[in-house]
Amino acid sequence: MKNILKIFISDVKRIRKNVIAMIVVIGVLVVPCLYAWFNIAASWDPYNNTGNLKVAVASVDEGYTGSLIPLEINVGEQVISALRENTQMDWVFTSKEKAMEGVKSGQYYAAIVVPEKFSTQMMSLFSDQIQKPEIIYYSNAKENAIAPKVTDKGATAIQKQVNQVFIQTISDTAMTVFQSVSNMAEANGADRLVDNLIHNLEDASDDMDMTASTLETFSGITSSAQSLLNTSSDFLKELKTESADGKQILENSKKTFTDMKTTISSATESVGKALKAGKKVYSEIKLLLDQTVEDGINGSEDTVDTLVKAAKTVDKNIKSFTTLRDNLIKLSEKHPETDSSLGPMIEKINRSIEKQEELRDDLTDTAASMKKSTTGLISDKKALDALVKENQKRLQQISKEYENDVKGTLQKLADSVKDTSADLTGLTKQINASAKGVYTLTDTAGSDLSEIQTCLDDSGKLLRKSANKIKKITDKLTKAKDNGDYADLEHMIYDDKSGVSAFLSAPVELNTKKIYPIDNYGSSMAPFYSTLSIWIGGIVLVAMLKVTVSEESIKKMGLKKVRIHEIYLGRWIIFLILGLLQSTLIALGDLYYLGIQCAHTFLFLFGCWFSSIVYVTISYTLTVSFGDIGKAGSVVLLVMQVAGTGGTFPIECAPKFFRAVYPLLPFTHSMAALRESVGGCYGNDYWIDLAKLGIFLVIALFMGLVLRKPIIRMNEAFTEQLEETKII
Repeated sequence: MKNILKIFISDVKRIRKNVIAMIVVIGVLVVPCLYAWFNIAASWDPYNNTGNLKVAVASVDEGYTGSLIPLEINVGEQVISALRENTQMDWVFTSKEKAMEGVKSGQYYAAIVVPEKFSTQMMSLFSDQIQKPEIIYYSNAKENAIAPKVTDKGATAIQKQVNQVFIQTISDTAMTVFQSVSNMAEANGADRLVDNLIHNLEDASDDMDMTASTLETFSGITSSAQSLLNTSSDFLKELKTESADGKQILENSKKTFTDMKTTISSATESVGKALKAGKKVYSEIKLLLDQTVEDGINGSEDTVDTLVKAAKTVDKNIKSFTTLRDNLIKLSEKHPETDSSLGPMIEKINRSIEKQEELRDDLTDTAASMKKSTTGLISDKKALDALVKENQKRLQQISKEYENDVKGTLQKLADSVKDTSADLTGLTKQINASAKGVYTLTDTAGSDLSEIQTCLDDSGKLLRKSANKIKKITDKLTKAKDNGDYADLEHMIYDDKSGVSAFLSAPVELNTKKIYPIDNYGSSMAPFYSTLSIWIGGIVLVAMLKVTVSEESIKKMGLKKVRIHEIYLGRWIIFLILGLLQSTLIALGDLYYLGIQCAHTFLFLFGCWFSSIVYVTISYTLTVSFGDIGKAGSVVLLVMQVAGTGGTFPIECAPKFFRAVYPLLPFTHSMAALRESVGGCYGNDYWIDLAKLGIFLVIALFMGLVLRKPIIRMNEAFTEQLEETKII
């Protein structure tokens, strides 16, 4: 700790003694502040200065003259008159040709042209061929990136204003017509005109009541249909469950048919193999008998063993045929349609088994008798040969019948089972699709019916309300007629003509209530530019000041056995203090020189201080560890954070890569904390953001204190290679 303090004190003394060093330090402290202050001041309130944007306006509207009612209207002229009083932008009123040429040359940021038939198309609302009028908007996107967005908002405002002017003009004209009717009523036939008006209004009110009743009836029907559809939906849900069960049954059936096909195919193959094996066995037995008799006549001692072996072979063949017969019986029981082919074959296999059993017994008896004497061997051999030939003949006949009759039947059955399995697969898919489609239909129809019922109810209420208003007007007219005072009628229609027209042109107003209100754009941008300036301050420090202590300086300080971490921390302290001074100047300038809005002044200062500690440590550690490459790394991090931390636009508007790295960048958490202090805190978000920022401080210190030794060796080798180039 003593060595760390000595290094720090030595740094302070050397700076105090050198005037040039003091000037450099002052410059290092001031430069980052200027970056923040200039940018915040330049963007202080741009959207309230749009009155300096030149936008050309031209109208070639020919106007409209009514044929039925003496109405003359020129919406283009009214737009021009309204814009002359509008200070939202610097409107320049000129001709169409000059407006378009000015946009092309860059004299105007945009131009708005009202075409010739604009008023006529506006009034087509009252004809059977409605034409939607258009205002032509020209924009010069080359001149400035933001200006087209601002002028586009101005064009939208004009569109809204035109709509209001049109509705207000039509309403005002209608009121004027009513006034004319009132004046004419006083002069000629007042009672008759008022009677007609009352009669027409009563008819209109009755029609509205009737229509409302009809809509209410339809609403009731829709409600009933909704209930019916809900019941149907429940039924379909049950049907869907049953369909799922049915699907499982079909799947099981499909598996059964697949297993059945496998069984039939296996049985077909087994029968063929068994018959071929039987033929081979009896050929071997015949040769064995011939050899046995020859050996018996010659007095061979192996004759008895040979006969016993032959008897065992026949017995093994009997077991194979017995298994084959049992399998064919099972197959016949499962598939009665094969009984006509398999039945005779099973009978013949049974007789073959009986003859083979007889042959086995004779072989056994012959072997027993040979133990006593060889007399009669030849006659026994003839009897055995006869049995062997008979069994061979039976096997040949069974094999022939199998190939000609049974095998084809079994193959057809297997193919039929395969087709049935395929049909079941298709049926399962159709059931799935049908159940899903019907269920989706009920859900969609239920939602649509609910919306229709709501619409019908709202329409019915609106008609009832309108009918009641008309009835009130009718009552007033009746009262005015009975009293003979038509001044009331004129008062109803004319006195508040402008108010009625204004209401009809803009019946709805937007009431905006801001949460965490901020007075101006500069205050909103202060967290971003302040954070950016603090990081730039760290880069300026590592660029202007040395991050290592030379051996000569260590000797002058009289230090012995100085460790690497002591050098790191000793020089780090001076960087830390200068960084805190930078952030203090930046924050105080924002607050008291520029006068940004700030709900929590101390929290703003503390956020800048803590951000400076983290940023300076990151830049210092990178430079200590990697030299000039570390400085470049600090610049790369700066560029990445400017683009990827949502400083100017919401991060949701950025590309996917920047949205992914957004939470991994220090700027993100510094700006979030400073925004809390500027606009107002929500819960513990301020301290949570600073805690997240502290993670980067821990990582930087770990790299500088623990990982520095292996990094130093690698960096020294890298530096030597660069110095050899004599360029870098």
